[in-house]
Formats: sequence, structure tokens, C-alpha cells
Amino acid sequence: MATEHAPTHMQSEETVRPSRVGRALVTGVILLATAGAFALARLTFDPSLSVLQRQARAEIRGMEGYFKSFHRITGRFPSQAENFYPLIQVGLLKEIPLDPWGRPYQYRMEGAKGYIISYGEDGLPGGTGEAADIISGGAISSMARAVPQEARKEVPEEAEGGRQ
Repeated sequence: MATEHAPTHMQSEETVRPSRVGRALVTGVILLATAGAFALARLTFDPSLSVLQRQARAEIRGMEGYFKSFHRITGRFPSQAENFYPLIQVGLLKEIPLDPWGRPYQYRMEGAKGYIISYGEDGLPGGTGEAADIISGGAISSMARAVPQEARKEVPEEAEGGRQ
């Protein structure tokens, strides 16, 4: 003899499903976010830079974040003499990073402003094309005013004399 049970509260309710409006809203937000990301990428893409220069620019931007983290931890930025070593001591970096051409990035300070520099393919200040300097995210070879002279001073005399 089978007894019939009264439906429980759970069985009598409809399964909750997202409304069509809610799904459309979520889809719209996702599409806008994706379109915004592509627009930002297009605006920041510089076709005049080579693949290695874009890599250097991306690495420099990442290192800027490490310097900001160091500042949050210690309340100061490293001096030019300290270079990258304080970031290594607090565990933000494992070693002084190398640019895509295998040379150490340079860290320069002028007053309270710091610069991270890759001297490009030739490793010398200035230059054009693949030899252009990359500093804090931008190519500066044609914009010598963008970096104060004091920020670029620490180049050995023989290196400067070797530039054509």
C-alpha cells in the first residue's frame, strides 16, 4: 500500500533560474569590459617599437610596480646608489633584472623622481630604431628632454665615445 506524501515546501517551489534580463545585463557588462580592454590595448600599442622594445617597456612597467611596493613597505624609494638591491633585500626581486638584450636595467634618481632605463640594443644612451632607449615605459631617443641629463649621467666615458 503506497501512501501519498504531501509535497514538501522544496518540491513545490519552481527551480530558481536567472531571468532573461539578468542574463542580458551580465552579457552586456562582459561585452563592454572586453571591448574596453581591446580599446585600451589598441591605444597603448606602439607599432614603431620592435618586439624586444615592447618587452622591455612591459618589464619596466612591472618594475615600476615593484618600486611602488617598496615605497609602501619602507616609506621611501631606493637611492640611485642603492640601485635595485633594496628590492632584492625585501624579496620583491631575486636579482637585478636584465633587459631583452641581456644587459642590466639602469635605475636613476633625480630628486624624488626615479627612472628605470634600458639603453636598447647597443647599450648606449640615445640612439634610434632598435638602439632607442626605453625609459619608464616609453622610447626616448627622439625626446632627449624627457629624461633630465642628471638621470643619464652614469655612463662610462669610453661608452659615450664609442657612439657614432
